[in-house]
Amino acid sequence: MQRYAKTIFSLALGLIIISSTVPFIPQKAYGDGFTQENVQASIGNRVITAFIKLNPPIITSDTSVDKTLEFRFFDANTNTTINNVSFFINATKGDKILMHELFYTHTGYLTIKFQPGGEDGKYTVYGDPDPVLGGLGSQTDEVTVAGPILQVGGLYHFHMELLAIDYANTLIDQSNPPKFDSYLSVGDVSTQDVTYQNNSYNTTLISYYDKTSNFNFDESTKQFSWNMPFDWDVNRFQDRPIFIHEELRVPKSLTAFSDTPTYAASAQGYGLTGSRIIVDPYTNADYMIVHLFLNKFDLLNMSKTVPSGTSDIEFKVAPEKPNVQTSASLLTDFGGWHVKLGWNPKNLEASSQNNLN
Repeated sequence: MQRYAKTIFSLALGLIIISSTVPFIPQKAYGDGFTQENVQASIGNRVITAFIKLNPPIITSDTSVDKTLEFRFFDANTNTTINNVSFFINATKGDKILMHELFYTHTGYLTIKFQPGGEDGKYTVYGDPDPVLGGLGSQTDEVTVAGPILQVGGLYHFHMELLAIDYANTLIDQSNPPKFDSYLSVGDVSTQDVTYQNNSYNTTLISYYDKTSNFNFDESTKQFSWNMPFDWDVNRFQDRPIFIHEELRVPKSLTAFSDTPTYAASAQGYGLTGSRIIVDPYTNADYMIVHLFLNKFDLLNMSKTVPSGTSDIEFKVAPEKPNVQTSASLLTDFGGWHVKLGWNPKNLEASSQNNLN
């Protein structure tokens, strides 16, 4: 760990002894996979909320601009911003600790700008230490961290614990401090060449949740498949917002895949239909884009049948032969609109006039 400004630990320890303590009712708060969210914890009758915003809102491993995390701490009951917040951030990706640092904001607002640099567990914080507890901040409520955070695709875990609020030396009982957990995603962009009938086609896969592996194209079935790590512990996500988005881009020149209005898709054997699969042939003239979506309801249902010890999700997408039949309703080819039809007369006959409403 590297720090731009050195904290005077002896001074901090001395002030801990004489400072006041805030009692609280412990409550963990979570979020998962979103670019902004409110996470909450209770202290007495106060609901302390941390608003966390990632900017730019959509980040992939190809994003070259600076990435920032914006924080605001406030009381959810009154919407009053809380001053003099000292809080620890432990940033991890998988089993790797990327940063563990104490930050401070006098106003209740703080922006952390992440720049490339360092390696796992080694980083530099450019900020000024609070003279009381040593948390790093600045008069402009912005600090810069140079390190391997939000730089490559995957899911990042930001675990936060409050040390002090309201006044610089008003400490919270550290035997079980209020904790916030937020999971933010950097889209993992990967490209692969697949072969069909001795021709090569460059495809792109973007996972907006976590890094993917085992990408494969089955020439006989025209099926694409890949894996993405996922923690199936229901207690981890049943009380938090969670959303998974996968995007597959296939050249339209691979007509064996692209020349169909319908596709069959699954996630860990769970069929994806309706709004869970959206096909976009319009955004890019050269590519057929297939979007797959999973929400918390889907994941909770899937968890009931996922074998114990499973640590990922296998996605599959393949063309599906259209089921052509007379119908009173249909979905558009990109899956976004549901159209209801009314025939008059109801019984269709050849060489007769019919009205379609």
